Amino acid sequence: MAESTDSIPEILTLDEAYRAAFYLVLKYIARERDPDDGLMLLRHYMWTDPARWSDWKSAVAMALSDDGRSNPDQEGQWQDRPEMPIIEAT
Repeated sequence: MAESTDSIPEILTLDEAYRAAFYLVLKYIARERDPDDGLMLLRHYMWTDPARWSDWKSAVAMALSDDGRSNPDQEGQWQDRPEMPIIEAT
């Protein structure tokens, strides 16, 4: 599958963003000689768990309501952050 980044839109639908996250997990698995069990479980969950869509929408809602405090470009930003919520299983 050819991967072109020439014309990626800045706005995605929830479905497009979920599929992008799924492909990201697959890319990380493909890079590893012996992928981490947690990564493999995440792939399995994203593929098969019936609650995955409601969990995804909940995560998107959290990202939209965090006032931009979560920046994936800042390495290690999740450490020592007491305000980060603990997500309970539903």
